[in-house]
Amino acid sequence: MRDYVKHISLIAFVIASLTGCSVEKEIPETTTSTYIPLEISLGLQRTMCYGSCPSFAFEVLNDGQAFLTVGQFTEEVIGRHLDEGDYKCTISVIEINKITTYAEANGYFKLNDRYDDKRVMDLPVVISTINGKTVFNRYNGPDLDELYSKIEELISKANWIAEPETQK
Repeated sequence: MRDYVKHISLIAFVIASLTGCSVEKEIPETTTSTYIPLEISLGLQRTMCYGSCPSFAFEVLNDGQAFLTVGQFTEEVIGRHLDEGDYKCTISVIEINKITTYAEANGYFKLNDRYDDKRVMDLPVVISTINGKTVFNRYNGPDLDELYSKIEELISKANWIAEPETQK
């Protein structure tokens, strides 16, 4: 009798296991997604030169998260002293939109992607990014100084928090 109960229990267990595996759960479809991928809304990078050119890299994501890597000679451009290293903060999306609107109104999205000459290496590069459009501007490029100034003013007003492990 014990063997009979063991066999019945084993058969019941196997049937329950197989039946449980064949059940499909219906997953409701969502009609709208609230996920917005993070991307760079605004960026500005200045590279070093053979002199005292400021060097830094700034980018702000479409949710307002901003990141700044400070290199050398940035005090005049950024408007205050920040030690070399990495910083982060949050910038108002409204402020970002003011700059992107200015850029669009002034033809930024119609510019070439690259203004350069391979033979010219001793000039600094200014790389700007606005809503996915990047312009590499080293040689014979458009005058984007007003745009750069607006971005640098935004950088200077931000409340940067240092990433301690990167400070020199």
